[in-house]
Amino acid sequence: MTVYVVQKQMRYNQETGRTEPRFPTISKAERFGDIHYCLSPNEHPFNLEPVLGHLHGALSGFSDEDYLILVGNPVLLGLATAIASHYNDGKVKFLQWSAKESNYVLLPAEII
Repeated sequence: MTVYVVQKQMRYNQETGRTEPRFPTISKAERFGDIHYCLSPNEHPFNLEPVLGHLHGALSGFSDEDYLILVGNPVLLGLATAIASHYNDGKVKFLQWSAKESNYVLLPAEII
């Protein structure tokens, strides 16, 4: 079981002078499987050919056992959803952060 996070998001911490994960709560999704980032923080939708290659490479094994967390650029999120759906007969299980629950909530979808 793998939890695919579309794009790793970082932020600059002025106190420490270092970059750090923008969403440290991603680690709470480990109860669903190993975390795998599909794209680096530097990838953007303005040059789609390499991005599409990276997404296909990362998601080519996406199955009923896997999950998708939509973090990153909105265009890249749409592409990742379409690609994951393509590799799993239209089925994608999303993990959505719930502030109320302080945890991830499962949202299964049949897209096609």
